[in-house]
Amino acid sequence: MIQYFTRLLWWSAIAAVFLFSTACRPGTSCPDLTGQWANHEGQFFHFEPGGKALWLIKFGSQFDTFPIRYYYDCKQKPAILDLSGFKSGPLTGKTLYGILEWTSDSSFRFNSESGSSPDVRPQVFNVEQTQRYFRQNPK
Repeated sequence: MIQYFTRLLWWSAIAAVFLFSTACRPGTSCPDLTGQWANHEGQFFHFEPGGKALWLIKFGSQFDTFPIRYYYDCKQKPAILDLSGFKSGPLTGKTLYGILEWTSDSSFRFNSESGSSPDVRPQVFNVEQTQRYFRQNPK
């Protein structure tokens, strides 16, 4: 009976260590992208849960608003942020295939290329094309 209890205790300890190491591993959840983001150069994103977003671009005192869809996957290195569903403008029928890197919990940098397949996705951040976005109205 004591041997059975000892064996059960060891297996329980092994299972607990395994569960703890897989459930509490850093980086298992994606940073939250929902909310408003601005690049301080006249561009704003409003990401909603479920993959819907608004992209606002300021021209003087006017805004152009584009309802779009987004796909975000932070499990990739670098993280993926694809923007699609453009109904007007030069991106109609195309997708912005992008990479994203979190620089803090309230800012990220984003670089993308437009196209009809993910083959155009940048592999590294181009200094001239990368935009930095900052969370507006932090939680």
